Amino acid sequence: MTQHSGITKPALQPEDIGMLHSVLKEWCREKSCEIGSPAAQQVARELVSWFECGIRNPHRLSGLMRHMHLDFESLPISTATSGARSPAVKADRLACHDE
Repeated sequence: MTQHSGITKPALQPEDIGMLHSVLKEWCREKSCEIGSPAAQQVARELVSWFECGIRNPHRLSGLMRHMHLDFESLPISTATSGARSPAVKADRLACHDE
């Protein structure tokens, strides 16, 4: 288990990581985006966040990613590591807690 800010989360299992990687690879294919790009890194962080808040269905995760509004042209490399999120991504993140 991992502890961060007083919240204990179960560690991701190899099969969880494999599923999340498959979902991300499909998103990258659809968007013609390299998996190591800043946009893909941002989406990967969101995928893990959604997974950790209980969304475990790969089809549901894929659907959430399709509704993310990332402006690929203005996404600087530093955003991928700064934790900054667009309003649409924040809204999706908040929505997952209702499930």
